[in-house]
Amino acid sequence: MKTEHLALVAAALMAIIVGAAIVATSSIVADAGPVTIAFLRYFIGVILMLPLALRLKWSPVPAKDLLPIAVLGIFQFAVLIVLLNFSVIYIDAGLAALIFATLPLLTIILASALGQEQFTGRKFVGILLTILGVGYAVGATAFTEPLGPGGWLGILAAFASALCGAACSVFYKPYLIRYPTLQISIMAMSASVLALAGLAVMEGMPAALPTFSIGVWAILLFIGLASAGGYYLWLYALRHALASNVAVFLGFSPISAAVIAALFIAQPLTRQDIIGSLLVASGLLISLWQRRAITPAAIP
Repeated sequence: MKTEHLALVAAALMAIIVGAAIVATSSIVADAGPVTIAFLRYFIGVILMLPLALRLKWSPVPAKDLLPIAVLGIFQFAVLIVLLNFSVIYIDAGLAALIFATLPLLTIILASALGQEQFTGRKFVGILLTILGVGYAVGATAFTEPLGPGGWLGILAAFASALCGAACSVFYKPYLIRYPTLQISIMAMSASVLALAGLAVMEGMPAALPTFSIGVWAILLFIGLASAGGYYLWLYALRHALASNVAVFLGFSPISAAVIAALFIAQPLTRQDIIGSLLVASGLLISLWQRRAITPAAIP
């Protein structure tokens, strides 16, 4: 299997893992605040990565690269999550998910502007289909309620969250080429843990930790493992494939979450879930389809 194909498989697995993490997170959000969960999941992820990190031959990282890698990690995990959580205070969660689904479109626009990719009509149509799929599946109630006083603030926060994800998808590339993927994963995730620590304390994490049951800790352990594995797969995919081809798989995460919820917590799949899945799958096929090149040997 070609390296690029392996990268796309990694992106697909990442989408499934993100979907599983969404379902798991929703089951404990009443026991811990969103920032506390974010801090603990990435802290556990870093701890689980340490045995691999100790066996890894680390490449020297000069100061000029160390700061950008740390900033990317903070924006990928801390800023993105905080903005998305802030947005749902003012707008419906379905509308926030629909706005966040524009991340692949923002990625290809940014990558094209920087000369990393070519903006094509085929990929544009494919990404639009994935956005429509997500919108149909999880945004059915997105426009049923009028915007409140802070509605536009919520919309801007959700859009800024998607823009953070798109920018990180594009700007990680140079560092993934220079350094091992696992090394970048650990460095970026560690930076995000440090950034989230203060926010988690402000949210009341020290008082909440003793109240967690064994079940909550088990779910946090699973989410931490999923975060470490999913992030590594995402960076591996970004290293070996186009950023827009990797980002488009994020549209499959809400769909995979619905399927996983139906399998494990008996939450029935709706017609919106099924049609949305078909739209997202169609968008993925159109975005990733490549015309087979004609080689001289194949020409009669």
